Amino acid sequence: MMSRTKKSWKDIKPVLSRFSSPQLLGLVQDLYRLNAENASFMHARFLSDDTKNDHLAPYQARIQRAICPKQPWKQDVKLAEGRKAISEFKKANGNIPDLLTLMIYYVKCGNDFTLEFGDIDEAYYDSLCSMFAKVVQTLLAQNDRQLIVDFLPVLETEFRRVDDKIGWGYPDELSDHLADLRDAFE
Repeated sequence: MMSRTKKSWKDIKPVLSRFSSPQLLGLVQDLYRLNAENASFMHARFLSDDTKNDHLAPYQARIQRAICPKQPWKQDVKLAEGRKAISEFKKANGNIPDLLTLMIYYVKCGNDFTLEFGDIDEAYYDSLCSMFAKVVQTLLAQNDRQLIVDFLPVLETEFRRVDDKIGWGYPDELSDHLADLRDAFE
């Protein structure tokens, strides 16, 4: 019986290295057309210099569908799918302000959902808190005053939208993260 080894990038790379430029472009075009995620990846990687943030739109749409479905009685909330969209953007681009924008959008969509449909459950709020904390940690790690100036008001707005409107200690935890950011900023 023959043993089958798992194929990896090491197997593909030598084959691709023999491709001409037009062959490589054809392959990339095929991958682009294969599915929306590949197209979004390429837009984020190669077309992110515009000021319209169009390259964020497909990721925001995925987050919205996952975290804040318009008809929750027909579709489940899929927190992992929202996080996956952020992770895929990070792999495609990694631009910190854009990444922060998507992370905050995740929290905003979660807040929108619970404000419209009522309290969810502890796991839901844990995920939103975790993302909010990750935003604050990223801002602190960047040690970039301008980033904090740009994003602190957005975080404060999200906090104000849910303060005294959502349970589970969620606003309290957001407030603690904001205090950490303000303390480091001042």
